[in-house]
Amino acid sequence: MTAIFLSGPPVVDLGDDPVDLVDVTDLVCPGCAGPVVDAPPSDWPARAGRCPDFSHLDGSVLCPDSWGRVPDPVEAASLRYGLTDAGAVAAVDEARGWSA
Repeated sequence: MTAIFLSGPPVVDLGDDPVDLVDVTDLVCPGCAGPVVDAPPSDWPARAGRCPDFSHLDGSVLCPDSWGRVPDPVEAASLRYGLTDAGAVAAVDEARGWSA
């Protein structure tokens, strides 16, 4: 077994490919487009099942989707920004299956 040490911020392996690493600072919540940390949400109830791997900066769970599922974060580069009458909004690329 070989250990690889990387300098800089923590990275997250988003698949089975060991070279497909993403800097955690490039990830955002797909619901609110807010930054995330690679730490489980605080106060996750055991009866809710497996604890998510990511949370908002304040330790809260990532914004659930329309079915109440807790999503994985997405890369900020996949967000599209638009200006509407209500102000600026961010939407996740439809190719990833998320919308905000």
